[in-house]
Amino acid sequence: MTNMYATKIFTEIFPDYNTFKVDYKGSPLKDAINDDNLEILYYLLYARYGNSPIANYDENMFKYKLFGVIWQYGPTWQKRLDIQSILRGLQETDILSGSKAIYNHAFNPGEISSEGTSTTTRQPELQYVNDQNVTNYEKSKMDAYMQLWDLLDTDVTSEFINRFAKLFKQFVRPGALLFEDEDGD
Repeated sequence: MTNMYATKIFTEIFPDYNTFKVDYKGSPLKDAINDDNLEILYYLLYARYGNSPIANYDENMFKYKLFGVIWQYGPTWQKRLDIQSILRGLQETDILSGSKAIYNHAFNPGEISSEGTSTTTRQPELQYVNDQNVTNYEKSKMDAYMQLWDLLDTDVTSEFINRFAKLFKQFVRPGALLFEDEDGD
């Protein structure tokens, strides 16, 4: 394929996943995401930007910008993928269940043994309870499915892949770029 642009296209720099992986793993920005997601990312970038010319004349500059975006946003994308997978796997009983509020009252909280104290900044739980009030909340099917629908409505991957757009030239067609001077010539 002849290069019709002034810079290389994505597939000329990374013709296959192994080339991409070797360059990425050789960079100091490696290990932001696991190998499975790195492979998925390569194919998503290939599909979206495969024939797009890079915005740098220097290939190494482009690679480090690319790896920088992966390092900066990749871990969040990876975690969101995990959460999205969990949400997609929820059963109806999971989404219908609500929260539980427990209110305890102890008449003599000063007599609590050291076992009941917490070393964190949170208040210690009472070991001896004289009175307890529990409220179980349950969602209606409509509310539960609406909440799940809202969570699943946005795919986390498109936002991440769009972050790479600035690394590629944006124009309609290749060819000579025409400029106008102040006189309109």
